Amino acid sequence: MSNKYWIIPCNVKSYDVIGAFNKLEVVDWKQSNNMKSARPGDKVFIYVSKPYSGIMYMCVINNVNKSTESMEDKEFMIHTENYVNYGNYMELKLLKSKIQTPITLKELQGYGLKGNVQGPRSLKDELLEFILDSFDDGQNVISEENELENFLYKEGKLIESYGTRFERDQALRRKAIEIHGTTCKVCGFNFEDYYGELGKGFIEVHHIKPMYISRKEVNVNPQTDLVPLCPNCHRMIHRKKDSPLEIDELKQLINKAR
Repeated sequence: MSNKYWIIPCNVKSYDVIGAFNKLEVVDWKQSNNMKSARPGDKVFIYVSKPYSGIMYMCVINNVNKSTESMEDKEFMIHTENYVNYGNYMELKLLKSKIQTPITLKELQGYGLKGNVQGPRSLKDELLEFILDSFDDGQNVISEENELENFLYKEGKLIESYGTRFERDQALRRKAIEIHGTTCKVCGFNFEDYYGELGKGFIEVHHIKPMYISRKEVNVNPQTDLVPLCPNCHRMIHRKKDSPLEIDELKQLINKAR
């Protein structure tokens, strides 16, 4: 059975998630009835409440059905009565963070999220694709363990399980950057040139044909199918969610606006 992707909310008035992840790599989280089917290996995106109002963390589930006695992050619980005799907990390990640039509610709704993030729910299709793309340049907390030598990959394999998700490979992103560099292919912006050492290596990678459009397993060649884009150009390309722009189309729009 394949792993799933989830989004879960965090009320900072009840739990200091920022303080917790500043100190800990692993935290314990309430496992609600909506996540009965969650299992180790599933990925979880944490949506942090006001004043942040956005997804700030990507985690992997290490363990499920933990008891309160084994919890190690109680110091970050602001209203502890909400956690007493709650039931089961799951152990989350931090993978990436987007503290400086959270994925906003408006952005999520633009890619298909219905309503607000008031409880756990699974992610699929276009919304999942957008969130994963946004985290491509999040701060990596753990390093990739395996480097692949053959860089013609099958990516985007459709997996049926509680909705639909798409397989991805971070080695694709690394190889695309090795080939194309870190300068935006649309506007020419380079973060290292502008921000110096702080911006070194920072860029987003765009799938020329989004995986949710193909809806099947495809061969992805990082030389021909992936391009580096700055976040602004990447958002503009996907501005119309059902018909993303081509690279040259966005270039033409920029030239017309100048």
